[in-house]
Amino acid sequence: MTSRLKDMRYSVMLALYLPILLYAFSTYDLSDDTYAVQSVEPVVVGDRTVVLGQPFTARTFLSVGQSEGQRLETQGGDVRAVGDSLLRMSTGGVLAEDEQEKTVSYEGQFSFQQVGGQMAQIPVQGQFTVRRPEIVATSEATQSLYRRCLNRIRIDVPGLEERPLRLETASQNVGGRSIALSPGGSGPQTVRVFLADSASSDTENVFLGEKEFAVIDPPRPELQVRAGGREVASGDNIPRRRAVLNFEIEPDQEFRQRYPQDAQYSVGRATVFLRKGLTASERIGTFDLDGGRLVLTRNLRDAEAGDRITIRLEGVVRINHAGQAIPVSFSEASRTFGFVLS
Repeated sequence: MTSRLKDMRYSVMLALYLPILLYAFSTYDLSDDTYAVQSVEPVVVGDRTVVLGQPFTARTFLSVGQSEGQRLETQGGDVRAVGDSLLRMSTGGVLAEDEQEKTVSYEGQFSFQQVGGQMAQIPVQGQFTVRRPEIVATSEATQSLYRRCLNRIRIDVPGLEERPLRLETASQNVGGRSIALSPGGSGPQTVRVFLADSASSDTENVFLGEKEFAVIDPPRPELQVRAGGREVASGDNIPRRRAVLNFEIEPDQEFRQRYPQDAQYSVGRATVFLRKGLTASERIGTFDLDGGRLVLTRNLRDAEAGDRITIRLEGVVRINHAGQAIPVSFSEASRTFGFVLS
């Protein structure tokens, strides 16, 4: 009897409350795009390191784990993101000139719509590193500059290939990626590199870094002597009645190929000594050379076969791209030649 009364009471309660429950569920608008989750976490996808002047960008997502929620519809599955938002930050003014890198922290708010239509916000935080970019320079002399020569240099900055640059030295300030330098001192030459993006005040004149070049002398040329169309060396015989010598300066082959405007040489003068037999050498005189040509036929008319002459070259210079005559240092032995008269 008691069991029958309980069954009747449950039937009456179900008849009274079931319509109310069905009406309540009918007021919820649950579509295929509606989710119910217990917790969400922001996920940030972006570069962890950027070079100075390169904008930082990151995209944020809301990550939903399988154990943290489920879809209320039958056609469901795991959900990895709910909404998205893009973070962006300019890095032009992050580093001081004496800093090489810095870690930058950032934060934001991720907004999303809840099931009931209310907007909720979740903080987004993270960090990335800004480093000074590598300055890559290419020149004819690789990592060195030839003194008082026209050195053409190209500057590249990996990561900022499409951005405009400005190059600065102690005497020049040019826009672009190429600069011509002709250093004259003994110290190194420094090129400072700036980002010259005038479209944004934050990236205009941002100091990116500098490149230092050693300054060296060009390769030393070789002195050659010809007599009668053939090359002669110290100790060779030359005819006293046709004592015509041509002094030529042969530049380093690679230097002449890369710096043709700076590889011209000339000899200014030659001092000549004559030794007759076993007597001491006597100075004949100092002669100006015309195109490296020295004519001694008249000066040696009293000489005899077997006598010796010594020729010491002076005023060896290199003519550079600007027309300047730059002295070339040779030891006295390397610019002195001796011949036997025949």
